[in-house]
Amino acid sequence: MNEIRTFLLVVRHESRVLVADRSLVAVMVLTAILVLLGLYNGLDASQQREQTIAALLVKQDETRVNNVARLRRIMAGEEAPEPFSNPANPALVGGGQGAQLAVMPSLPLAPLAFGQSDLLPDHYRVSYRNKATFMYDAEIENPWSLLSGRFDLAFVLVYLLPLMICAMSYNLLSAEREQGILKLLMSQPLSLSALVLGKTVVRLLPLLAIATLLPAAVLLALRPDVRAPDQLALLAGWSLLTTAYALFWFALAAAANLFGRSSATNAIVLIAAWVGLVLVAPVLLNVLVAALSPAPSRIALATETRLVTIQGLNRYNELLSTDYRYTDKPELLLPQQGRFDVPARLRAFYLIHRDVDHEIEGVLAAFDRQLAGQQALVDRLGWLSPAVIFHEALASLAGTGARRHQHFKRQIDDFHREWRAYFEPRVQSGTAIQAADYSTMPKFVWQEAPRAETVRDLALRLLQIFLPVAVLSGLALRRLRRFSVVPT
Repeated sequence: MNEIRTFLLVVRHESRVLVADRSLVAVMVLTAILVLLGLYNGLDASQQREQTIAALLVKQDETRVNNVARLRRIMAGEEAPEPFSNPANPALVGGGQGAQLAVMPSLPLAPLAFGQSDLLPDHYRVSYRNKATFMYDAEIENPWSLLSGRFDLAFVLVYLLPLMICAMSYNLLSAEREQGILKLLMSQPLSLSALVLGKTVVRLLPLLAIATLLPAAVLLALRPDVRAPDQLALLAGWSLLTTAYALFWFALAAAANLFGRSSATNAIVLIAAWVGLVLVAPVLLNVLVAALSPAPSRIALATETRLVTIQGLNRYNELLSTDYRYTDKPELLLPQQGRFDVPARLRAFYLIHRDVDHEIEGVLAAFDRQLAGQQALVDRLGWLSPAVIFHEALASLAGTGARRHQHFKRQIDDFHREWRAYFEPRVQSGTAIQAADYSTMPKFVWQEAPRAETVRDLALRLLQIFLPVAVLSGLALRRLRRFSVVPT
């Protein structure tokens, strides 16, 4: 009981001291501003993305309705069909005119870690064209693209929260020691461990409240979907991750103070640790991952696609050289008893894309294996930097990480095959698209990854952060026994 009363006395006294010199208040205000700014950016970016997706889906529905209406007018003789936008032509509909939007929906916690979404598309417009035309038409990036991108809440927590902790804790003991106050304190019935713990708690709790409770309150107020039980559990996991990351930096600051160096030395040590763990280690990890598992070559994919396309042009040269017969026979643009005369060039167009998909399948599979290998290396080597572990975990909980995107791409592969299988017999046999067919065309249905995978990933990341916390805490306890209250 005496230890508890002493600890509470330290907490009360330290709180008064920090409030009196306004350092704690200043850090709290600055941290709150940064947290709210990062969260605002995340909320704004999430809202814009969701509105964009909603607008695209509305446009897709309008296009489908218009295609059906035009087809009915054409069949009723009220409108003349156009050669390059004919809703009865299976080659045109399957190749782009009726292409389907495949969407990876945003998770309710997406505003917490939105930055990586800039590199990972959340929607594709799927047609029977080869996948390289709609999935790999942008530069392929290393799946480890951490600590970069938008100024969101994850950026604030990963980059700036450690600086706030270092600013508040670099002189945790050294200031009293240098001023001779620590020797007087230790002459009282006060243990050094109670003093260190009390001073740490006074700094820890306000920063944690701002870093975890403030964003949680804003999200719960502005995004009702966060209130679902499963999302509340993920939000609790996010708060636990943030707490573990903050504890790491506080444990590091306490260990640095207990080596008995000056305040200036402690500040240099902590800033050096921040530079090494938050800036240098991730860059070195990126270099190491790139060396052990080189990033897929965008040039190799483009070259292979061009070569196969050239071979297709030669292979189907006879079809491609066929004139458009509808110029002097416009009746060919109309379905006849369920049949449609698909122009030879459009059949060749379909066959070339089919062949390209078949030929580059191995290249794309190699790309995916390389990307998965890089991600696996990041998972194994992430312990080199708590910042990497923390950011990976935040992205996973927010649904903006590389692993969920890979899950999305696998579903795109399946849907692309389904779409192509639907249109191939119609293009090859010349089966006309009818109004009723628009409702039976394949539709992309998103399947979320099993929640157990996210939980396992969260547990692993927490373990990877708490282990160095335990090591640093053990080091601090060891130094506590040898600490001298008198400067040497």
